[in-house]
Amino acid sequence: MIAIFAAAILALASGLPSNCVGCSFANRDLRGADLSNAHYVGASFARSDLRNANFHNAELAGADFNGADLRGADFSGAHLAGINLRHARIAGARFAAAELAGIDVRDVLEGASDADLRGLLHACAGCDMRGGNVAGRNLNGISIPGGDLRGARANGVRLEGADLEGVDFKNADLRNADLRNARLCSYNTGSSAGSEIGCLTFEGADLHGADLRGVTICRQRQCTPLDAATLRAHAHSDLAGATLP
Repeated sequence: MIAIFAAAILALASGLPSNCVGCSFANRDLRGADLSNAHYVGASFARSDLRNANFHNAELAGADFNGADLRGADFSGAHLAGINLRHARIAGARFAAAELAGIDVRDVLEGASDADLRGLLHACAGCDMRGGNVAGRNLNGISIPGGDLRGARANGVRLEGADLEGVDFKNADLRNADLRNARLCSYNTGSSAGSEIGCLTFEGADLHGADLRGVTICRQRQCTPLDAATLRAHAHSDLAGATLP
């Protein structure tokens, strides 16, 4: 009964239904709207003004925020799998404990601060960053397992201590990138064969000046340093020009 009452209040206050699949709220002025705990699966908020909107614990899988103004919005605890953030503005947006998987952030990178990007990419599995520009950014400690950075401009990027398990850096510009102590591979040792579940690729990437010292491979949460020969075998690259373990 309390949940139903809360949903009714939400709908009344925001002018939106509290539950909707595939609905369009595009081009709306929703500044400061309280949409916490709402269910908007596959909904479109394209080009809407959502500054300081509250999406706390909302279900937003597959939602479209293309071109939306999300500055100051609160997405903490929200389910954001498969959302589209292309061209969105995220300065000051909060993503703590949000479920971030398979989201498209290709046009978000250049317009956000380092702190904003670290907040967004704190645990972003399979995120699409193809061709993005993170050159010179401080992204130390981010977690982007399975991320797609093919063709990315990442010269001078700082990724020290980052979780890069399974990331695709094919044809990326990684000159002078700092990847020290990053996690690159992980194995599932539950089977006798110890099947690999994720290791990045540097195929075709420019790694001149990149620092790969201390990078690790992990098995059952036990991470050990990779030697140069093993790293080359896993990375699908001769790693020419890089500083190796």
